[in-house]
Formats: sequence, structure tokens, C-alpha cells
Amino acid sequence: QKPYGELLGLAIDKTERDIKLKQTLRAWIVEAIFAWGIVKTGIAASGETLEFGDTRVDPGRIYTSLVNLDDFVFDPVCTEIEKSTFLGDRIRVPRQLLLDTDGYDHDLVKQLPMSRYNISGRVENLTKDNAGQMEMYTLQDFVDVVELWVPEANAIVTIPDPTQIKFDRYIRLKDYYGPKEGPYTFLSFTPPVPNNPLPVASVSLWYDLHRMANRVFKKTMNQADRQKDIVLYNPAQADEAQDIKEADDGDIIASQDPKGINVVSFGGQNRNNEMMLQQLQMWYNYISGNPDQMAGNIPTAAKGKETATRSSILQSNANISIEDARGILYDKTAEIGQKIGWFLHTDPLINLPLTKRVTGGQQLQLWLTPEQRIGDFLKFTFKIIARSMSRLDPTIKSRRIVEFAVNLVPGLMSAA
Repeated sequence: QKPYGELLGLAIDKTERDIKLKQTLRAWIVEAIFAWGIVKTGIAASGETLEFGDTRVDPGRIYTSLVNLDDFVFDPVCTEIEKSTFLGDRIRVPRQLLLDTDGYDHDLVKQLPMSRYNISGRVENLTKDNAGQMEMYTLQDFVDVVELWVPEANAIVTIPDPTQIKFDRYIRLKDYYGPKEGPYTFLSFTPPVPNNPLPVASVSLWYDLHRMANRVFKKTMNQADRQKDIVLYNPAQADEAQDIKEADDGDIIASQDPKGINVVSFGGQNRNNEMMLQQLQMWYNYISGNPDQMAGNIPTAAKGKETATRSSILQSNANISIEDARGILYDKTAEIGQKIGWFLHTDPLINLPLTKRVTGGQQLQLWLTPEQRIGDFLKFTFKIIARSMSRLDPTIKSRRIVEFAVNLVPGLMSAA
């Protein structure tokens, strides 16, 4: 099975490049930090299915898309997301697309209300202007539907958005075609919460300190804006004060009483606020896992060898959380690759051109076809090679190659 496994791995890599999985993963990580990272992997609806033996195959394209937490739905009484009786997400689609696709109840589709264009509390509203949205939704006639995956029934159920309208029957009911783990892959960088399907968002641990620091900083800047220097003078010296106001640097002005005219400063930031802001920054650094050390900031109190020793200890400890997050990301990304591999492995019509780099830098042309399928899919192991998702600086890479040649090659020559 090794040759076929290598071929399947090349096909997964090509598919991930074609669907621009890298961009989806970047957004997935942001969602996991601020809320809960959810992606959905499946076959894009092509509007028809092909009969292949006893199986109906959708010839659509493999996709992996981000699911916003505002649109995600699950069993409200479950204590673990893996034990949820159903999982689904709200989808906004043009009505005509549902009418043109077989399998949907077209009578129910026609009864669906137009998609809401201004729903409060959604993340997407932070970057949208309400002007023009109504016209776009009216022009394209969008509707909202909810697509549910029911594991026990091994089915995909499409229903209307229950916050808008409810029907006595489903808009569509079809067998689920996909890996047994389901279409959804979840990402969270915090430990799971017992008896709770939702994880704790990483940002929620730092959010309070961030708001406190923001309020103190805003207050300090407001105080700085209120700071002003004004001139106080004796009414008898009004002419002298006017001359001082109009004078340039280095001018000479005659004055009967220089002490009668003074520059007085009012307002300005309170120095205690600056100390409080520094303290909040220190607390934030503790709670968030010492990002200052990750950025290379060295404690100013240490000197000489103490600096190097302390920096080494702090850096090794700071990397623990980064390595843990990297391991979680690699494992979850491997799950996405496994689901993509399932669709490639079970596709009876696949004919995918691939290239493999061989010795000498040459590219070998290969093809993935159903005839090359060998073994049971469950016997394959999917994982991300360590550090393969990290970008290595070319300077560091060249230095390591030189060090390898300098240290190893002479030893090999001596051994020979």
C-alpha cells in the first residue's frame, strides 16, 4: 500500500493547493483564537448525481470552507460536541440556485422569505455598511437555509432558517456522502471544558486586561490633550504681554516687571496612570503566556551571563505554549487532509494528474485513477510532517546546509 499511499498524499497536496487551503487555515486559526475554529469539508453540489453500482456519487468539487460561529448549530442538550445528535450551519444562497438543483422541494423553496440583510449582533456587521445591502439582497434574491448532518441517520437534512419560517417537511433529505467523522473539523487552543461542548476562547483570558489597559491609555491621552500652557500677566502690562505673544525667537522686549508675566501649565497626564498602564501590560504578559519573551525582549535587570541563562530558560518555557498550539494545529490539519483523502479514495471516476520530484530535480508525471486504489482507507495514517508547515528563512537554511557539510562530510571521508 505504500506506493498508493504516496500517490494519495500527492493528490491531497494538490487538492489543498487548488482549493487554497492555506488561506482557509489562516482564517481558521484566527477564529480559534477569538471564538471557535470550525471548517466544513465536503463535495460542492453540482446539481446532479451519478449512479455507480449501488452508490450515488456527486461529481462536484472538494471544498473546505470556514463556518462562522454565528451560523453554526448543534444539539443544545449535548455535553460533548462529538455526542451531538446533529451538527449544521446556516447557509445564504440564491433562491434560483435551489430551484435549479434537483432534490430540493421547489414549492417550499418558493415560500422561503428573503434573507435578512441587517441582523444585529453578527460579527460581519462590524465591517459592513447598511447602505446598499438591501438592494443587493433584493437583486439576487438570497434565502437562508440550514443544512444539518445527522450521524445516526447518516443523512443530510436541509431546513429553512427557523428564526424566519418553519415548514412541516424538509426542503431536502439525502444520504450523507463523506467520512464517518462528519464534515466538520473543530480547532481550539485551550483544554476542553468538562460537560460543555463549547471551548474557552483564548482571547477571553486576556480580554478583561486588554479593556482595562485600553481605558487607562484612552484616559491618559485625553489628559494629554487637555494639557495647555497659557500666559498670565498683570493688567498693567497688557502691552508687554501682547509684544511677547507676537515676538519671535531671540527678540528683545522691554519690561518694567518681568515677574508680572508668567507661563503657567495646566492639565497633563497623571504619572500614576502611566505606572498603572505598565502594570497592566505586565499582568497581560503573564496571562497571555509571555509574548514579550517570544518576541525576543530580554529583561533589563539581568546582566552578562545571567542575561543569557535567564533568557534561555524563559525562551524554552515560552516555547511550550507555542509548540503545544503547533501540535494541535498539525493534528487538526491532518484531520482535514484525511477527509479530503477520503473523497479522493472513494471517487470512482477520479483521473487526477500529479507530478513527483525525483532525483536530479526532474518532475515525473503521475496519474491517480480508480484502478490504482489498493487496500482499506481505514488502514492509512494521516499526519503532518513536523515543521513542514513552517516557513524557514533562506539564510538560516543555507547556514544549516553549510554546517552539515562542514561537520559531517569530513567525518564520512575519515570513516571511508
